[in-house]
Amino acid sequence: MRQIVAPLGEHRALLLPLAWALLFTYGYFVDAPAWNQNSRLALTRALVESRAVAIDAYHPTTGDKSKRGPHFYSDKAPGVSLVATIPYAALYAVRRATGGELPEVRVIPLDPREAEAGHAPQPEDRQPGDRLVYNFAHRLALYLCGLFAVAVPSVIGVAAVWLLAYRQSRGEQRAATVAALCYGLATPIFPYATAFYGHGLCAAALIAAFAVVVLLGATTNRRPGLWAGALLGLAVATEYPAAVPTVMVMVLALWLQSRRFVLDVVLGGLPWVLVLAAYHTVAFGHPLKTGYDFVYLPEFAEGMAVNYGIGPPQLEVLYAIVFGSYRGLLYLSPVLFVAVWGLAVASRDASATLRRAALVAAAICGFYLLLNAGYYMWDGGASFGPRHTIPMLGFLALGLVPAYRVVPRALLVLAAVSVAAMLLGAAANPEAPQFGNPLWEFSWGRLLGGTTGATVGATNLGRLLGLPGALSLAPLAVLWWWAWPPRTSATRSDR
Repeated sequence: MRQIVAPLGEHRALLLPLAWALLFTYGYFVDAPAWNQNSRLALTRALVESRAVAIDAYHPTTGDKSKRGPHFYSDKAPGVSLVATIPYAALYAVRRATGGELPEVRVIPLDPREAEAGHAPQPEDRQPGDRLVYNFAHRLALYLCGLFAVAVPSVIGVAAVWLLAYRQSRGEQRAATVAALCYGLATPIFPYATAFYGHGLCAAALIAAFAVVVLLGATTNRRPGLWAGALLGLAVATEYPAAVPTVMVMVLALWLQSRRFVLDVVLGGLPWVLVLAAYHTVAFGHPLKTGYDFVYLPEFAEGMAVNYGIGPPQLEVLYAIVFGSYRGLLYLSPVLFVAVWGLAVASRDASATLRRAALVAAAICGFYLLLNAGYYMWDGGASFGPRHTIPMLGFLALGLVPAYRVVPRALLVLAAVSVAAMLLGAAANPEAPQFGNPLWEFSWGRLLGGTTGATVGATNLGRLLGLPGALSLAPLAVLWWWAWPPRTSATRSDR
């Protein structure tokens, strides 16, 4: 493993400031509580506070839930909630020791007379139009869980892309840095690294495991295979569809490494298999039953009733998730236009290892696109871009190095446009409404208007300091001015 990550150490004077700037950028935005995030936090809280998997005490905060018998459960894969138990347990211990309030929610009735009289129903008894208000502790818990379980792994995923790009470019530092930062800032990885979803963690685990398989040289050490397996297991525990890319990465491992290495991958992932089986059995009564078999809300249960809502890919949906202005990946992140072309070029690389890696990366991208095009809720509900395709973006980023070699100026221009779009998405909230253009009909207005409060809607650290509108992003500009040193002009390592 030291051999694989050695280039990061060699170029740490450049990369360390950029890594800290990237993590600060992800942590700069404070997401608003919503169903998806609250569902994951509810499981984390149940595990820490009650040593249980039922979310009965917290279920009114989310519609993304399952019900089996008398108990409610999160309907999500448990991976990101499990990882988040670490920061939440620390927060919980501190709050208990200091007498601080714990996360909670109250109801503001629609009828102002009820509110004035202090007659607020319990969250589970609220009526249509009643509004949930979350306390500071709930917002803080969501923020810390997202920072630890999503933002930090996302930075690690960017580092994995840098290592792969560095190998692709034969040690060209600038090309690797451009490719990695395009992935981290110019694709939907950026806005979803700021929120407590599973996409960022799954994407990071998949691309990190892929990097281990591709970059590992001949070795008899068994640890890299165990690490790769653990990462792949984490990806599947975080998002169930990652099982298919996991098999593809294992095929690549068999192609590039040895059978013993693949066996180590299997052994490394086995603990996650056991964790999932245990969780499913306790919560849903069978190792192969998931929360999606017991979805609570009828409108979701109907969609998931047949094959978990997955059918044949629809051509018009495929077009919409690639080119459309509503959820189109290339519309929101046009730098990926050249990445698609570059990935095709990479599949003809002179190195057999890189050629095979590019072919598997293209297959993983194809899988996610077709899966999303056949899903009944293909738009991801309230979503900024086609969020179900996010785990494939690290693999698509492998096309950025060939593109940078041939059309560097075009790539940089498209990257600048993409970063601006992703910044808008992160600043507004990754949960764009299910209508209209997410950039101009949602994000732009939210950035210019918005709120400086810490308890209403999505916000950022600039707003919390009192900076209004677009000016609230000024500290980020100063940070990146500091982190981007002149030595990025170096094109090759001494080696």
